[in-house]
Formats: sequence, structure tokens, C-alpha cells
Amino acid sequence: MAKFRVLIVDDSALSREVLRRTLELDPHLTVCGEAKTGEEAVTLVRSLKPDLVTMDLNMPGMGGLKAIEVLMRERPTPIVVISERSSTSGVDLNYEALSRGALELVPKSAVFGAGDEEVRRFVERLRLLAESGLDEEKPTQLAPAPPIPVSSEKPLLLGIGASTGGPRALAKLLSSLPRDFPLPVAVVQHMAEDFFDSFVRFLRDSSGHRVEQATAATTFEPGKVYVAPPRRELFVRENLTVKLLPPPPNSIISPSVDSLFFSMATALKGRAIGVLLTGMGDDGAQGLLRMRRMGARTIVQDKASCAVFGMPRAAMELGAAEHVMDLNHIGAFLTQAAKGGSMTSPAAVSTPTSAPAVTRASNSRPPEPPAPREKRTVLVVDDQATDLELARVTLQRAGFEVLTLDNPLMLARTLRRNVVDVVVLEPELKTMKGAVVVQTLRSHGLGTVPICLWSSTDEGTLSTRVRECQASGSLRKGDPAALVRAVGKLTAR
Repeated sequence: MAKFRVLIVDDSALSREVLRRTLELDPHLTVCGEAKTGEEAVTLVRSLKPDLVTMDLNMPGMGGLKAIEVLMRERPTPIVVISERSSTSGVDLNYEALSRGALELVPKSAVFGAGDEEVRRFVERLRLLAESGLDEEKPTQLAPAPPIPVSSEKPLLLGIGASTGGPRALAKLLSSLPRDFPLPVAVVQHMAEDFFDSFVRFLRDSSGHRVEQATAATTFEPGKVYVAPPRRELFVRENLTVKLLPPPPNSIISPSVDSLFFSMATALKGRAIGVLLTGMGDDGAQGLLRMRRMGARTIVQDKASCAVFGMPRAAMELGAAEHVMDLNHIGAFLTQAAKGGSMTSPAAVSTPTSAPAVTRASNSRPPEPPAPREKRTVLVVDDQATDLELARVTLQRAGFEVLTLDNPLMLARTLRRNVVDVVVLEPELKTMKGAVVVQTLRSHGLGTVPICLWSSTDEGTLSTRVRECQASGSLRKGDPAALVRAVGKLTAR
């Protein structure tokens, strides 16, 4: 039986003991170490290489926030903050934890003094997050979704549902949408009430969109993102107003993605778009199926880019997903779909709803060597969503495979999963210096991969950054043709 290794970080010996006993209720989880400070956590992650880290925020010495920042830079690992809503000197620690790379926020009340069912869900949640760090994944083999006609009318509303791993996925998806995205966006994220305000602010700051809590007085307006409040079911009326109701008795999850999706199907028919992102369980699958049967466009996040594949998989098994996409591609698809009418090339960013089974090679003949890659892969690292999308579209049209990364703290994980031929790097990142990004590249065996800096900074600063990063070249933003020429020269070497 495979065991997933968890490192517990908390300065309270009692908290560590309770967490250890709770986690080891699951035979798939084992506590590989315990740390009392951020410094100890960093040292133990380097040596133990756990599959998951649980992190307290208030600790002596290096606190949880700094530890998250260091770990996500040096060895990206799923990090779950187990804390209460907290602030120190006016700093919202839970908001900062999400901003620095924490995958999930869990209230201590879900562990300490919680009932058996709540503890069971907590342990299952952590096991699934520990599994998300695996590089090798079993093939997903599902029956193709039956063809269903899609409405060609212009959509009126985009609905997005997410759960475990959702805050980071939502931030990435929303930041990939243009600031003038023509549809209002309704979001349902399973989130503890104590963390809700931090989550809304995190989405607002990380995406650049106008994000606010949905209320009973809300009328959906284009260009705004509305988040369902805790313990209230969000329903959409035909006139694009909001109806909030308390959850049904004994409901485990509230707000429910299904409530939003079913109401969209009823009120808007095919004039809607539904997106189901990472999450545990099956919430949203039935509602997304109803939307698809009414002619709405429906998309689910693919397994490779999910923290937990439960909710998207459930939708796929029902045939609710018109498209299954990598998270990096959903924003571009939505931008096109929001215009209505027929889609020109959804297959360019969509993966099939069924994957072929993996067959073992016959012993009678040696396996054939892998086919040479026809396209060169470019990794673009930039925390400005508009520039990132421009680079992606420009380079893809020029025939390159393009990976995009808006959070440099996730660089190491990206490099473990992909082959990269050229890196296009904005050196003036908010969260990490360009030279540190380059150092991470070199530490992962990319000692000779060419690096091209592109930035809007002045020529003198850009020249300094070229020396600091030992880059192969540089160019100013704003000239797509120059970007293609520069990358073409570097891949031809």
C-alpha cells in the first residue's frame, strides 16, 4: 500500500500530537517529521521531501509565511495552512498565505474538537492533496461525451465552481481573462467562513478583476466577479439578479456548485457557460450536465492541472463536459466563447474527454524509440496576465509549444513535469528576482537552456538584468514580431 508522507509544522506540541494521530487514521498517510519553527520546516523538507506539509502561521523565528515562500521557491510542495482567521499588526495572515503559494486553508476547528464526519473529510482532503504531488498519474479512461447541440446565442453569464485547490486555480483562471471580459462571473468556492473575506481579497488582488461578495441585492454586471457567501446557496434568476437561500438541512457542503449550475440552466438555458475546476467529491457534476443539455457551453479542468480531480472527473463520467482543458488554456477559450456564435478551433486548447488505455509493449519486439519532438517548447514567466497571454498567443501562432507561468514560486514543479527549450522571462517580477528564477532553472539541470529577457523597463536596467541573469538576449515588450524572431534564433542554436 502506497504511503504519502506528511510533515507537520506547528510550535504547539499538543497541536502536533493531535494532528499526527488524526492523519494516521488514514492508512495511506504517514507523518514523516514534525517541525516547531519555519527554519526547521525548511530543513526537514530539504531532507525528507514530504508529499504534503501542514503549516501553522504563528511561530517563533521564521514564521509560517516566510517558510511557505522559501519552500515554494526551493521545493514546491502542496502546503495546507491549518489555522484560525488571524492578523498581526494589520496583516491578514491567511490572505498572505494564499498569495505566497499555500494550496488550501483549513480551520483548526476542522481537526480540534470536530465530529467524526468532519475529521474524516479533513483526512480524506489531505490525502488527496498529498497525491497531487505525484508526477506519474494513472491514465484517465472515460467514455466520450455524447454530442449535444450548443447554443450559438451570446452567453449572459459565466459560472465557475471549485473546491479543494480552488483558490489558486480560480486566481489563475480569472487573471487570464481580459480586464474587459464581457460577461459577469459567478463563483462558488467551498470555503470556511472564517477565511471568506481573505479569499475574496486574494482573488481581487491576484486577478486584477473587480471581485465582490454576492448579496440578495446583486444584479450581475459585465466585468465583475461575484462570489457566493458562506452557508448560502446562490441562485440566478432570468433577469440576472441573485437569490440567496439557506442550505438544506444536514447539508455537508454550502454553498453548492450544483445550486448555481442548476439555476443557470433553468434561467438562462443555453445562454451561459459553466466551468468546473479542481475539487473533492462530485458537487457541480449534475448541474453541469443540466447546463449542457440546455445548450450551454461546459468545460472541466483536466487531471494533470488539478490539485484534486474528483469534481471534474465526476462531470466527465456523466458526459457533462463539452471540453476538458488544461487550466492554462481555459481563459483563452472563455474569451472566445463569450462572444457567442461558432467556435473556430476549440480543439486547439481542448483535450479529449477520454484517454486511450496504456498498453504494455510485447516481449517479442523491443519498444520503439520515442518520436522526435517536432515543436520546440517555450516557457514564458511573467506575472502580468495581459503580457503572458499575448506571448502565449503570439508564440503558438508561430508554431511553438508554449508553457506559461504567472507564479514563479511554482517554477520547480513546472520544470519537473516538462521539457523546456527556451525561457522568456520578465525580470521585474513582484514575488521573485529574475536572477533567483534563473538560479532555480540552473539547479534543475537547465544549465544551457537559453534565456531571453523581455520587459518594459528602461534600457539601462534591462542591460543590468541581462548581466545578473546571464541571459542570451533581451527585448522590449510591445513588438510581437521581435519576440518570435528572438525565440526563433534561440531555438535554432
